[in-house]
Amino acid sequence: MNTTQCNLDPTGCIQCRRAKLTCYGYRDPSDLNFRNQTRTTTEKALARQAPTHLTATPQQSWDVMSRNAFLSLYIDRYSFGFDALGPLLAVSPTSSHLHTTLDAVGMAFMAFQVNRQDLALLASRRYLTAIQSLRTAIHLWGQSREQTHQSIGDEVLQSVLLLDLYEKLVMHHQHEGIGFSASWLSHVQGALHMIKSRPSTDFSNSNTRHLASRAVTALTISCGAAGIPIPEALRTLRKDLDSYLRSSKWSFIGLLMDIVNLRAGMRNATLSNIRILSRAQELKTRLEYAESRITRSWRPLRTFTEDKMVFNQCYDVYPSHYIAQVFNAFRIMRLDMNGIIRSLAPCNSVDTDIATITFDICAATPQFLLPGARTENTLPFSPLQILECGGILTPLYIAAQSTKDALMGEWILQSMDYMAENGVKMASEVAKILRSSPETDYWRVFAMVGSCGITA
Repeated sequence: MNTTQCNLDPTGCIQCRRAKLTCYGYRDPSDLNFRNQTRTTTEKALARQAPTHLTATPQQSWDVMSRNAFLSLYIDRYSFGFDALGPLLAVSPTSSHLHTTLDAVGMAFMAFQVNRQDLALLASRRYLTAIQSLRTAIHLWGQSREQTHQSIGDEVLQSVLLLDLYEKLVMHHQHEGIGFSASWLSHVQGALHMIKSRPSTDFSNSNTRHLASRAVTALTISCGAAGIPIPEALRTLRKDLDSYLRSSKWSFIGLLMDIVNLRAGMRNATLSNIRILSRAQELKTRLEYAESRITRSWRPLRTFTEDKMVFNQCYDVYPSHYIAQVFNAFRIMRLDMNGIIRSLAPCNSVDTDIATITFDICAATPQFLLPGARTENTLPFSPLQILECGGILTPLYIAAQSTKDALMGEWILQSMDYMAENGVKMASEVAKILRSSPETDYWRVFAMVGSCGITA
């Protein structure tokens, strides 16, 4: 991010949005086997003009509504992980696998946003069509590869990453966060294999670089949710991209890889308590240092109020939801490491750290809830607010898990109830878990609420 030019527009400044510095089923690209689990620049311009309220009209089919909502709301206003999609759509025929894949993920997004099981069923049909279309494209590429010697194209890679997003969006419609489908990892691991089969010089192309970084982020998060170690090929790819990417989120992903491996080792009982404690303390220090290095222009503005919806009479306003998510990502992992340390070697300094971190998470919440905190906030919540609130459910969940402050725990539950009343349906599910089984691992909640996909 070029901080000297950033204008800190809460919706995302032009400079930063341009930069956005942000095997299972897949083998050789010519022999990919997808599992069946059951439009052009003008079109995108129309999507930008489409209303963001998510109600169907007789004049618009659910397919059109869903595609437009996905492009105009998620891609253009919320996500920082799909830089390559617009340029690739602009040169892709409307009958291509990229457009059929977009139809599937658009419908899944709509089902996720409005919590409609009937739309999830429609999405599964679009998904099947997308799988078939992509399989055909890969087969044709495989037939021509001997003559052309071309690597598999960015359009195919983008389609595979969209299919991975589809899997993450439909998670809560399948098992409410319990268990993972066979393709939970297969699509994103396939994307990794495709990227590794290409020369590293391809990263000089901005589209390829964005797709590769998206694959790194998506697979790292997927491994964390599944509780498995990071593949060595993924660590190698991240290292290959290091010379091209510089951002706080990219630094965080490197630390997250080490945390995922630590938790996988703990889960498999391959590490001694002494080793676990040592690694947790080391990662805690590295997380604190990396967070302290975040540019000052990203720091929040603290606001004081007596509003009952605000914990301890103050809250923080961040320049954007993306920046708030980056800070909360660091806080989640710091709480995780502090929790491990507290369980193995309790001390006052750890309790103090946990109290500070949980308070900062609570302070980062009202910005997205209160009508007066931002001019764009509404009651009931707008579609964008619903997405933003979905992004703070997991931080609030682990804060409630970690805190010893009963008043904070009650405030978090009240905030989730308030979100549920105003359109964030998944907030009621998270509150239910906190009340009935608060020992549930935060990664399970993260996957259940769709955050493996809906992360800016």
